[in-house]
Amino acid sequence: MYISKIKLENFRSFSGEHDIIFNSGINFFVGNNNSGKTTIFKAIEFLQNGKNKEEWITKGKESRDVSVEVTFSGDDIPDIVSDGAIKKYQDFVFDENGTKNLRILRTSADIKKAQTWNNEKNQFENPTGVGNMITALFDAQFVYSDLKNEDYQDFGKTKIVGKLVNAITADFQKSDPYQKLRQAHNDAFGEGSELIGILAEVSEKIQKVITEQYGEAKVDFNFGLPEMENFFKNGSINLTDNGITTDVSEKGTGMQRALAMSLIQVYSEVSNAENAKQLFFFVDEPETFLHPIAQDKLIESFERISKNSQVFITTHSPYLLKKFNKSNHTIKVFSSTGKKVLDGEKMALFPFSPTWGEVNYFSFGVASVEFHNELFGYIQEQFNQTQLKVLQGEELDEKKIRKIINKLTNENAFDEYLIDQGLLQNIQYIRAGNDGKLSEQKKTLPLFVRNIIHHPENTKNSFSNDQLVESIQLMIPIISKMNIDAQ
Repeated sequence: MYISKIKLENFRSFSGEHDIIFNSGINFFVGNNNSGKTTIFKAIEFLQNGKNKEEWITKGKESRDVSVEVTFSGDDIPDIVSDGAIKKYQDFVFDENGTKNLRILRTSADIKKAQTWNNEKNQFENPTGVGNMITALFDAQFVYSDLKNEDYQDFGKTKIVGKLVNAITADFQKSDPYQKLRQAHNDAFGEGSELIGILAEVSEKIQKVITEQYGEAKVDFNFGLPEMENFFKNGSINLTDNGITTDVSEKGTGMQRALAMSLIQVYSEVSNAENAKQLFFFVDEPETFLHPIAQDKLIESFERISKNSQVFITTHSPYLLKKFNKSNHTIKVFSSTGKKVLDGEKMALFPFSPTWGEVNYFSFGVASVEFHNELFGYIQEQFNQTQLKVLQGEELDEKKIRKIINKLTNENAFDEYLIDQGLLQNIQYIRAGNDGKLSEQKKTLPLFVRNIIHHPENTKNSFSNDQLVESIQLMIPIISKMNIDAQ
């Protein structure tokens, strides 16, 4: 089961209605700060908990309803809702887009209830008990970039450390040591114990007062064995690095962040092994305090996690997107203006899209030499393929064949092609011949930039970042037109 769609209405910075489609694997959220990336995380929290409307309302829309609607999809949904507290969801599973689905809605109009879509009646409903079962349907683990020290010291069952410890200690309660603890507790605090005997006189006095003043009653002291999670609340995690052992809260921010990333990886393995409820991970800027090589290893870990648990990542790092795989990943580009969320459909210039250079440009606005090479090389290859087609199926004399082949290696012929596409041949390039003589030539901007990139030994030329950006902007429409023509 995975989150296939979320629909927001007047939720924080998302004024009006917004539908966002997700992939079952890894979903990357990119964009400037304050563009709404982590708002998706908060929307899932709202769906789970239904906090006060005032915390989530879009500014200026205070009189409007706030709502979050999530569609869960997956052929395993019928099995997930077949047992326990969430069995009542069975009647709300419906077929759509070739798979099973559940739609859950929480709105500020009735914030305490999570409503479920009845596909047969074409309406949302809230049958008895279903509204309280949303937390039993799935587990969402959030790791925010501003994770605080106290989060590592909290072993409560709603925190990641507590979840991890609780997930792996269920069988411990059946073990001999724990059974001996139960017996020892009963001997010390149970009926007939010395402690209960000591308190018997106090019980009788309280009972006598109640009976005289309010009516007959019986008073006993009971000291039950604490729940397992209560034993963990005083726990802590120690880390040793450089030979020094301290509580993790006393370590640097980088080490704390590394621990958080490690915890979610281990928790994913344990949770799935224990056949727990469906788990989703929401990770805010996991690249923080990690160098590029560590980021590369981290995304490999997320890839493993995504085989069983859907992952949502906000990031400003191109390194995390280096291994982007469009079959299992999506990119959502968030903007503070215009259309709020753009799909990564722009990253489809090449048959082998998206490339790292392409991702950097469309996601982060980074104009790189790598992307320029990709664009230029692809256009040149398509130009060459066009020339080669002339040779196929035609009887040409040797002179004409040689002329066509020369075009494939002649940059002037390619520059003429760029001119035919509407580009200007207005940039002066200084060429250094094999004999050392210099000559001035006019080139289109893409060829000018390309020559400088490929011939760094020629120090007579240079290009600015503005020229790199402009050259990229000139080539993208050419490829877009090629793709349209090929359809």
